[in-house]
Amino acid sequence: MSKLAINCGSGQRPFESVFPEIRWINVDKVSREGSVPDIRCDGAHLPYEDAMADYFVLHHVLEHFGCGEAQGLIAEAYRVLKPGGSLLVFVPNMRALAIQWLEGNMDTQNYMTNVYGAFMGNEEDRHKWGYDPVSLTLFLFQDNARFSKIKPFDWRVIPGSNFARDWWILGRECVK
Repeated sequence: MSKLAINCGSGQRPFESVFPEIRWINVDKVSREGSVPDIRCDGAHLPYEDAMADYFVLHHVLEHFGCGEAQGLIAEAYRVLKPGGSLLVFVPNMRALAIQWLEGNMDTQNYMTNVYGAFMGNEEDRHKWGYDPVSLTLFLFQDNARFSKIKPFDWRVIPGSNFARDWWILGRECVK
């Protein structure tokens, strides 16, 4: 039986169901030419039953919500995950980026793009909040979801996924 995975906020990085062991559903609020999600909806209100997904991925999504605005999304991820399922969260590590910028190891254009987002014509492109390792973990531990474990993501390969990996990307895995 194949695993079910939801790539919420898939944007321009949809994941592919090319392997029989995992089926990806790409969800996004915005549909663009060349990046049409499987389901177009607000990720905090998914048309799925409780406890049906093995993975729920927020790949560069949380930074597009303002302070305190993403609790419903995390609660929805918890709701649709099976016991033992994983919420995978990836965001820019604002502390690491700021250090590199302040030390002159990163140009201002790249730094500001990570701070504010790469605007491509939709207001949803803008970044509205930022995280470092401590603030992301604290946010994920809030009362709206009771994960049994929150740990750094180990960067393992999950068939069909396409996680961006670089020194400035912060990844967390929350196990239900």
